[in-house]
Amino acid sequence: MSLARDIPNVLASFRTTRRDMWDWGAVNSYAFEAELGASLLADMADDYGAEGVIPVVQKAIASTLRVLMRSDDSGGLIQLVIRQLLNLHAELCTQSPPAPAALSGWIQKQQFGELGEYFSVDVVDYADALGAAGIARFEAHLDKRRQALTTPFDGRPDAEFTHDDEWHARHAVLYNLQRLAVLHGDEEAIVRTHGGDMPRAHLHAAAAEALREAGLPGRATVIAHEGMTLPGGAHQQQECGELWAALAIETGADAADAASEVFERWPTASNAEALQAASGQNWPAIREHAIERMRERPWELIAYLTDADDLARAWTEALRASANSKSLHASQWDDLVGRYSKIDPVAVLPVMAQLIDDRLIEANTRAYPGAVRRMTKLRAAARAAGRPEIADDYLADVRRRNARRPSLIKRMDAAGL
Repeated sequence: MSLARDIPNVLASFRTTRRDMWDWGAVNSYAFEAELGASLLADMADDYGAEGVIPVVQKAIASTLRVLMRSDDSGGLIQLVIRQLLNLHAELCTQSPPAPAALSGWIQKQQFGELGEYFSVDVVDYADALGAAGIARFEAHLDKRRQALTTPFDGRPDAEFTHDDEWHARHAVLYNLQRLAVLHGDEEAIVRTHGGDMPRAHLHAAAAEALREAGLPGRATVIAHEGMTLPGGAHQQQECGELWAALAIETGADAADAASEVFERWPTASNAEALQAASGQNWPAIREHAIERMRERPWELIAYLTDADDLARAWTEALRASANSKSLHASQWDDLVGRYSKIDPVAVLPVMAQLIDDRLIEANTRAYPGAVRRMTKLRAAARAAGRPEIADDYLADVRRRNARRPSLIKRMDAAGL
């Protein structure tokens, strides 16, 4: 076999003549074949070398994008394939760099074209392949694109959201300025292009993360801390706070104080773990206070305790939250029941029953299949615990309480319940 002979076969994986790409089954089938094709391209690079496969990957990206544009890819399957192909392209270019002029042109064609409206093509990923000369060429071409803009553009994020005919081109120029600033480790350029000097929490979060990536933790720490109190969504301020604490832990600069301040403001499981890591030997003395703070968000408390493998305490706190009308989401209860059943298989049975009752509060036939599956699991768990009568009594009570729901009773009969 030869590369030339394999190319048509593998490219066929990324093309389709189907006209029903609005259908989930059709999209799933195409994405499956395309994903296999992406894996084959990686194998071909191993067999024949990266140089000859790079143009094939570029054709595969173009073909897959055309299919995406006429598909209902709300599940993101085709998008994942394109992301996989873009990652493969960057890897192969690093292994066998194309001519800088050709590679620079291809990158910007994607960034400023239709693909760039949906996917990020990062020049930093191609830095080694481009080399110093290629980066200089890339920047020169980018400057020409910037000069071609007809609307004023100062190389900073818009203070307010705007959308005009040049929005995409302006966004692509800005994205490249941001990534080039990170590549060069230019502290002031990173702050300016990311809006780290603008009064917006989300811009400070982006600037701090970019500074961190560029290996500039000192300025990143300052920018992140400022963002905690700037205008923006609460989640954006929290992002700044958590980044500030993470940087403090990484650099060792007042880590415990930073982690404590962030946790007190946002008592989440991840922030509790950060506080534990920063506190070291002092953690046992403040653990109970942290647990008390998280009780207002029981889902966070249970997440922390289960991650810490303190299942007994997690079970106690979950029951306490439920008694105080602050119950958990069903999925979190399911996880906790599965874990705690290995400790006390009988104790979990009432909770399993309550989760079934919660599904049956309203007469909704769509809830019945899931409820019956839970009943089957409850019966199996009761038998395994040596207490089958608990499930038998409960199921009999369910039948009595739902005697006027024939659809539910029919499903229970079919399941042998």
